[in-house]
Order: sequence, then structure tokens, then C-alpha cells
Amino acid sequence: MFYTLNEIVVIIFKTVEVMILLRILTSWISIGRGTLFTNFLRDFTDPVLKPFRVALHLAPGMGLDLSPIIALFILYQIEMLVLNLLRL
Repeated sequence: MFYTLNEIVVIIFKTVEVMILLRILTSWISIGRGTLFTNFLRDFTDPVLKPFRVALHLAPGMGLDLSPIIALFILYQIEMLVLNLLRL
């Protein structure tokens, strides 16, 4: 049971991380806005990225959207925290 719970946590976090990375890639290469795939990525990742975009919006002068990078870093930290708490 313990090992399975760890696997579930890892799968959930890795899925979100891969979706964010796919969103970054689709924004760099022109896959086409409004396609079913890009809409799915946007709908899936917006709730994760929105708080970081709001926080970065408060720091003017940023020409590059760093919210996915910061979100990935924070998600990794949360994943490690959850996994360490499960080991207790």
C-alpha cells in the first residue's frame, strides 16, 4: 500500500509536469492555436500556471513568461515534500 501511494503521487506530479512542458513546446513551435490538443493543454495547465502569472505580473518589465519554469520548480519541491511526508 505504501509503495503504491508513492507511485500515485509521482504519476500525478509527472503528468502535470509533462503537460506544462508540452504547453511550453507548443507555444514555441506553431502547432496551431485553437486545436483540440492545445485547448486541452491550456485548460489543464491554466489552473497551475495562473497564480504564478499573477505573481509575475506584479513585477513589471518581464518580457518572457517565466511562470511555467517557476511552476515546474515549485511543483518539484512540493512533490519531494509530499514524498518525504509519506515516508514518515
